[in-house]
Amino acid sequence: MRLGEIKQKIDRVVSDGHIIVIKNLPLYGEQAQSVTNYGDLIDALETLSTFEWNDVTASELELLINKYPKTVTAILSLEDFNALSAYIGRINTKLPLYYSILDTMVEEQDEKIINIKLPEKIKSLDDLSEFNKRISTLFKSFQIEGGFEFRDFDKGTSWYEIWINGTAFYAYFIACLKVAQEYYKAETEFFKSKKAGVDFEAAKASSGDDFTKETYKKNWLEAFIKTEVSRLVEEEIKALNGSTSQEMQTRLVIATTNLVHELGEGTEFHLSLNPPQYAEEQAGQLIIDYKKIREIKSLDESKQGRIEAPSRK
Repeated sequence: MRLGEIKQKIDRVVSDGHIIVIKNLPLYGEQAQSVTNYGDLIDALETLSTFEWNDVTASELELLINKYPKTVTAILSLEDFNALSAYIGRINTKLPLYYSILDTMVEEQDEKIINIKLPEKIKSLDDLSEFNKRISTLFKSFQIEGGFEFRDFDKGTSWYEIWINGTAFYAYFIACLKVAQEYYKAETEFFKSKKAGVDFEAAKASSGDDFTKETYKKNWLEAFIKTEVSRLVEEEIKALNGSTSQEMQTRLVIATTNLVHELGEGTEFHLSLNPPQYAEEQAGQLIIDYKKIREIKSLDESKQGRIEAPSRK
């Protein structure tokens, strides 16, 4: 794992003194605790459990994870909450020293950097060349003003750093990435569920015997992308860059479909280690505050509007 990624995981759960802090609310007369940063805590603790300096036994953490699967928020019994607090307390005795060393080794990233992890299936130069072509095509498919640049390799790892220029381009990229991640999750998880089976039978009853599960799945997923992209253009980001709404939606559907394909190939896309204020990753989930994006977009437009035209003599 990259040093910057390790630091990012720790940063999500530590205080200014670089000790891990549990965010919790008492429930049921303090017989249970709602841990509101549970997913981030587990992410950080799992990472820290792999280091030799951390002599706190990982078996305690494994018992907790088996009992409370990793979600953003979890409700723990008082006994388990106390066990988690004690576990973290023992780690906190050594963490500030480790963090201070880590902090000197990790460089800041521009907020509009996208970190891309190459798929493990790349085994040859031809594979790498094909991957590079796909990634270039993917970014170009957005066709939004600003463009993108290759910035760097994350040293000693199989990660690319790609910089996106332009608020609208970056906002649409991460928004479409979120849609692609949700699509991929539905494709790999939802369609194995009981609810999906019930929904299929209901759809089949009104469509005829030739309506197959594959047809239902294909139609559902295509409709999901189109609906979510339409929402981004019409309601959330609302940036057209000189295009019509339909033109923007058509391009973003293609771009999102390309992102879905890359996720299926095993490619990973992650935010900058220092992301903008309107986006973050929590327990593996991309969280976007579209209201803040619209505020920044409006500010950018107002600044452009205040640029005076050259005087004519």
